[in-house]
Amino acid sequence: MLSIRWIVNGGLLGLPIGVTLAILFALQEHHRSTGQGGSLWTDNKVVTTQYCQKSYGITPESDGQQYTLNPNQWGVDSTTTGGLCMNVTTHNNGTYATNTTAPLWSVTWKYSQGPETQPVHAYPNAKLDGVLPDRLSSISAINMTFHWNYDMGNDSATTTDTTTLVSNSVNANVAMDLFIDSDKTQAQNSSSADYEIMVWFAAIGSATQAIGQHDGVLATETAGGVSFSLYGGTNSLSQKVLTWMPASPVTKFDGDLMSLVNKTLSLTGEMYPSSSDYLGYLAIGSETYYSNDFVTFTVSDLAIDLKLSA
Repeated sequence: MLSIRWIVNGGLLGLPIGVTLAILFALQEHHRSTGQGGSLWTDNKVVTTQYCQKSYGITPESDGQQYTLNPNQWGVDSTTTGGLCMNVTTHNNGTYATNTTAPLWSVTWKYSQGPETQPVHAYPNAKLDGVLPDRLSSISAINMTFHWNYDMGNDSATTTDTTTLVSNSVNANVAMDLFIDSDKTQAQNSSSADYEIMVWFAAIGSATQAIGQHDGVLATETAGGVSFSLYGGTNSLSQKVLTWMPASPVTKFDGDLMSLVNKTLSLTGEMYPSSSDYLGYLAIGSETYYSNDFVTFTVSDLAIDLKLSA
């Protein structure tokens, strides 16, 4: 790119400044019209960076929907054996496949089994930024394209074989997390929001159980052509947790998740939020329980388009 700049600049040195700018703008327009993202003068490098911190917010520059990624090893303490590293691939020019596409990311991890009272070690995730909080009644759609895989080893996963994962004692889920409260500030706090709605796309291993799963199905609903069952209960923070689960892993999803939220809102009782409540937090990732060996969770496509009512 540097050599191209030198040739352009050198060839235009003798021209009047107005003509020079006109030519440069024409070159820029050609650059865009031929599908080359970003600016002719922008750093177009694609960079992959690794983050192994316990918790660290990563907010890559984006010309479209903003996301914050985090290794989020919230359940790790001095007694934990193992660890996790997150790899995030960013575009320096801030452009991605669509205006709602997130950076590609993956995590490689290995943890020993934790206590039954606190089995989750981490929730590495990509969180939607800049559009929340808002009342549930104002949200018309949560359109999402999501393609992920889980595989043993340190390399990016391209397939998911649950039999192999289970035989290596991998226990983890793949899940979207939504926090809801009648107070818009509380709704943005994952520890103090009154309600948590989860949408699981996989439950791997016998230890990976949703809260209230043993109490039976509360409701069923379809989203993106996938049938989900609802379970519910209360966690250690006294939050009401509602979990939508498919019958088997869904590694590719393309659809509107608002149908699951609306179904939840249609149910009666103190376990369920109201349409006047606020959605303050939306993220998607994997809750990591434990694994005998290193395992890698790879997100090869993620785009979330939250639409508000007109």
